[in-house]
Amino acid sequence: MRYKGIPWWGWAAAAVLYVGAAAAAVEFAWNRAIDALADVGEHRLDLYAASLKSELGRFEMVPALVARQDSVRALLKASPDEARGMLPAVDTYLEAVNDDVGSGAVDVIDAHGTVIAASNWNQPVSFVGTNVSYRPYFKDALAQGRGRFFGIGTNTGVPGLYFANAIHDGDTAIGAAAVKVSVDALESAWRTPGEAAIVVDSNGVIVISTQPEWKFTAMRAITEPQQRDIQASRQYAGRIVEALQFRRVGDWNESAWIGIFPDPRRAGDTARFLVMSRPAPQGQDTIMALLDTAGARRQQRIAFAFVTGVFLIAALYALYAVQRRRVIVEKLKAQEALRRANDQLETTVAQRTAALTQANAQMQREIAERERTEQRLRATQQEIVHAGKLAVIGQMAAGLTHELNQPLVAIRTLCDNARTFFERNQPAQAIANLERVGRLVDSMAVLTSELKAFARKPEVERVAVSLGEAIAHARLIYESRIRDEAVRLDVRIAPGTTVYAESSQLQQVIVNLLGNALDAVRDASTRVIAMEAGEADAQGRVRFTIDDTGPGIAPDVLAHLFEPFVTTKPRGQGLGLGLAITSRIVEGFGAKITATNRDEGGARFTIEFAAAEPQRTEHGR
Repeated sequence: MRYKGIPWWGWAAAAVLYVGAAAAAVEFAWNRAIDALADVGEHRLDLYAASLKSELGRFEMVPALVARQDSVRALLKASPDEARGMLPAVDTYLEAVNDDVGSGAVDVIDAHGTVIAASNWNQPVSFVGTNVSYRPYFKDALAQGRGRFFGIGTNTGVPGLYFANAIHDGDTAIGAAAVKVSVDALESAWRTPGEAAIVVDSNGVIVISTQPEWKFTAMRAITEPQQRDIQASRQYAGRIVEALQFRRVGDWNESAWIGIFPDPRRAGDTARFLVMSRPAPQGQDTIMALLDTAGARRQQRIAFAFVTGVFLIAALYALYAVQRRRVIVEKLKAQEALRRANDQLETTVAQRTAALTQANAQMQREIAERERTEQRLRATQQEIVHAGKLAVIGQMAAGLTHELNQPLVAIRTLCDNARTFFERNQPAQAIANLERVGRLVDSMAVLTSELKAFARKPEVERVAVSLGEAIAHARLIYESRIRDEAVRLDVRIAPGTTVYAESSQLQQVIVNLLGNALDAVRDASTRVIAMEAGEADAQGRVRFTIDDTGPGIAPDVLAHLFEPFVTTKPRGQGLGLGLAITSRIVEGFGAKITATNRDEGGARFTIEFAAAEPQRTEHGR
C-alpha cells in the first residue's frame, strides 16, 4: 500500500522518528531553560538575602542602643511624679533616633507591657499608653533579652517588623525598647516583571510579598492551635489566615520546585512558576523567589517548531523527488496519449461541427417559433381584456336601456309640444322645449361616449393617469345602478393623485372592482362602497382601496380569487374572468393587487400603484 508514491512503512518510520525527535527537543529545551532560570533564581535569592540583611540589620541594633541610654533607664525606675518631668526629654530623644535611622517608630515599654514613651508622642496616632504585653517580641525581650516579630500594628493597621531589647537594672528586666520597621521599601525594590519575591515567617505566613494579594496568606495549612496563637498575639490584626491557592506539580532539585499559582497579571488565571527558597539571614523566616516559566514553555514551542519545520522540509523534499519521478513517467505517457487523442480529435471535431451546425439551425427555428408564439399570446391577452370589457357592457345593458329610454320619451313629448306651440303661434314656448331637447341629447351623448371609450381597444402605453378621473368615468357608467339600488358611494381621493398606468385599462380595473362591489352589497342591509387613496409614500407608492359592506369572501375562495374561472357569483351570472383579467392588467402597470376580509365585515381590495408626476398640457407650459 502506497500513498504519494511512498510505502506505508516509510510513512510510519518517518512519523516515529518525528515524534521521538520532537519529544527529545522539547525536553532538552525545557531542561536547559529551567536550568538557566534556576541560575537566575539563585542570583535573585542572593540579592534578596543581602538586601534583607542590609535593610533590617541597621535597625536591629537600635533597641539595644536605646536600652543603654541613662535617661531611658531612669524613666523606667522613676516614680510616677518623677517620670512626668523626665518624659519630654525621653520622647524628644526617641523622636530624634527615629528620624536618624528612618524607622517607623521607636518605643519604651515598662515591665507591664505599657508604652510609656514613643517617637510619635506628638502625632495624631501615638503608641503612648498602648499595652503590648501580648506581643511575642515583648515577651521574648523580657525572657531572652531580645525579641523579633512581624505583625500588623494594632493602632495604625500598618504591617511592619518589630525588634526589641530588654532594659535591665542590674540583673532585673525593668522594661524593653522596641523599633518598628516598614518593609514597603523592600517590596518595591524586589518587584520585577514576571517574577515574585516573598518572605514566609515561622507560621508559614507570607509577611513580605511583591504581590500584594498574596500578603498574609499561608504557604501551608494553618492548624487550629496556630490559629489560636495568632489570634492571641493579634499578629495579623485579628484576621483569619487563609492558605494561598497554589498547587505543587513537581520537584526540580533540592531547593527548587514547580508550582501553579494565581497569575498576578490576569485575575482569575493561573501561571506556572519555578519556586526557589533559602533561609532568611535573620530569624526563622524563609526567602522565596518565584520565576515565571513562560519563557521555558516558549523555548519548548520554538524547539517543537524547529523540529517540525525540519521534518516538513525533509518531507516536502521527499515528496518533491517522488512527484518529479511520477511527473516524468506521466509526461511520457501523456505524449503517447496526446498523439492518439490528436488523431481521434480531428475525427471528433468534424463530427461535432456537423452536429453543431444542425443544432444551430434547429435553435434558430425554435427561436422564431417562440417569438411568433409570444406575439400571439400578447394578442390573445389583449383580446381577453377587451372581452372582459364587452362582458361588463353586456351586464350593464339593462340599466343603460333604462337611462336612454327616459330621455327619448321626454324628447318625443317635448317635440310634440313644440309642434303644438308652433301651430298656436307660441314660438317662445316651442324654442324652450327645443332647448330642453338639446340638453337631453347632450347628456345621452356623454353617456354613449363613455361607453365607446370604455369599449375601445387600448393602445398599451403606460403614462401618468389621474386616479380621480378614472373613478369618475367608472362612476358615470354605474350611475343609474348606484341610484336605483340606493348605494352610498364614499370617494376620498387626494387631489392631484396620479399613478403609472394606461387610461382605458385603469378605467376597466375600476369598473370591474366597482361592479363586483355593487354585486356584493345588493342584498346587504347597509349598502356602502368606499374608495380611498392618499398621497405617495416614501417608497413612491400610491395605495388605493375599495371597501364594501357585503358578506365578504369565503376563506377557501380567497386563496384562489385571482385565478381564472374562480367566482363567488351564482351559476350563469359570471365566468370568473373579471378578477383574473384585473390582476393581469394591474401587474402590467407594475402594480400589485390583494384582497382581504375586513374585521367589521365586507371585503377590501387594495392596489399599490407606482406614483407618477401629472402630465403637463400645452396650456400649463
